[in-house]
Amino acid sequence: MKISAGIFQYKMRDENPLKRIQRLEEKLQQTDGLDLIVCPELFLSGYGSFDKIKEFCEESGGEYAKKISLLAKKYSTAIVYGYPEISRNSLFNSAQYFDNQGLSVSNHRKKMLPPTADESKIFEPGIENSIITINGIKAAIVICYELEFPELIRKLALQGVELIIAPTGQSSNWPAAALYNCRTRAFENGIFVIYANSTGTLNGISFMGESKIIGPDGLDINNANKDEKVIVGEINTDQISLVRKKLPYLDDARKLN
Repeated sequence: MKISAGIFQYKMRDENPLKRIQRLEEKLQQTDGLDLIVCPELFLSGYGSFDKIKEFCEESGGEYAKKISLLAKKYSTAIVYGYPEISRNSLFNSAQYFDNQGLSVSNHRKKMLPPTADESKIFEPGIENSIITINGIKAAIVICYELEFPELIRKLALQGVELIIAPTGQSSNWPAAALYNCRTRAFENGIFVIYANSTGTLNGISFMGESKIIGPDGLDINNANKDEKVIVGEINTDQISLVRKKLPYLDDARKLN
């Protein structure tokens, strides 16, 4: 199985969700044949401002979600994007997945909230893992800090997940997460990782950039570096079996239990 996957590495700036969605559509217009595009964590609101999060939060089927759903259908491209979700008076740091027909298939609520940026004071933690299938490829959505737990990613890989989709809001204060952790999660499990970060500066936070599509050998298929751009890479699950024949981490991990 294979798909053409992209990341929109968005440059954070003080603008409303409609403008951000407009920028996403501009990028989709410039990119042909994508099966999937992934936007960063809290793409619609920006990261680090509780006021903006409260102003732009919405339910999973809200106004902004409907516009992104229309984009997914219009361009026949599945979309994952981060946004502040409100549900029954609780706020969640969420990432929603629309398939290429514009249908909402999954809405992942971040389970692991870091002590930085007051996330645990703003958001409620999610409960469930989010596993989806994209053109026959089994994938899971995790958000930023969740990718830094090898136990979680190993559990998902043992459940047959072949691709981790990670919308991220990684600041320059913690460069190791963007430079090493995401590659390590791919390598130690023999899976693909889509690591979709922001770039630029907003609310006093300098975002790392360094969005990347990583193969099951832990090497970059494509890397956005620091610029606002869309990067594209092929996710071909045939590569997983080739890598795992050489380094059978998952098979050997089962022997530890």
